[in-house]
Amino acid sequence: MGASDETRYGNMRFNVDGTKPIQLGFTLFDKVGRTRGTWEVNFSDFDGTKDAKNEKSLDFLRRNGLDLKRIREEGIAISDFFGEFTQILKEEDKRVAWVTFDGSYDLAYLLQGLTGGKPMPETRKDFDQTVQRLLGQTYDVKQMAGLCEGLNSRFGLQRIADELQIKRAGEAHHAGSDSDLTARVFTIMSTRIARDQKRKRDQFQLDRERGYLAVKEVEHELMMERGYLAVKEVEHELMMKRGYIAVKEVEHELMMKRRMRKCYVPIQPPRPVMFAPYPSYGGGCFVVPVTWRSPNYV
Repeated sequence: MGASDETRYGNMRFNVDGTKPIQLGFTLFDKVGRTRGTWEVNFSDFDGTKDAKNEKSLDFLRRNGLDLKRIREEGIAISDFFGEFTQILKEEDKRVAWVTFDGSYDLAYLLQGLTGGKPMPETRKDFDQTVQRLLGQTYDVKQMAGLCEGLNSRFGLQRIADELQIKRAGEAHHAGSDSDLTARVFTIMSTRIARDQKRKRDQFQLDRERGYLAVKEVEHELMMERGYLAVKEVEHELMMKRGYIAVKEVEHELMMKRRMRKCYVPIQPPRPVMFAPYPSYGGGCFVVPVTWRSPNYV
């Protein structure tokens, strides 16, 4: 299991408070993101004969062409540089943003210089709040690499530059060269991330619209199915009503037939009948009972 954030910050705090920076490299951007020059500042404060140091780190710097003796003799004092630099920052727009590569130590030494060499804040949270208050917005290119398609936050600066086909100017591990390379990597990476995010937003919007249409299609299908079922229910109800009426009609007809058989069975007349003209109406027939002795009998 790796160390916690507070443990890592404690180690950084111990190292920064106990050592002195040797170089500072910074590159300026204009408002549209174009680089406008790179400066490498060499500090004369470090004395290899008495100051705390890491011999392996010093050997690494020497192998990469750093002339520590010349820096000691010709460099500028940290307090002198930051006295002027702090004044410049105060005169600039407060919306200045800072770009680093794996820049915790860079920001820590910068913070120490801007505060006149004061000890580092006690906790990581206090450190982050102080950085936000004094420096404002910061970007870490190493972390940004994790957001860029084809790159990885585990890559080093040179590996990322190679992947982006950016050629280094100057010697690696010199503050000025590293600053310039970081700035150019940041510019291209920002463009790629913005493009990738736009593509993802467009795809998300398209997927959402497709999903919306799919939902509407399902809703329409359900509505049509429900309408079909409703029609079927109405038809069934009508059919049941018609069947009920038909049954009732049949029942009524049967009932009438039964009544006719029961109540209206023809009865033979008790005596013969005959048709005879009925004088009152000038024609027509009227059925009247007659007897054998009736004068109307023919």
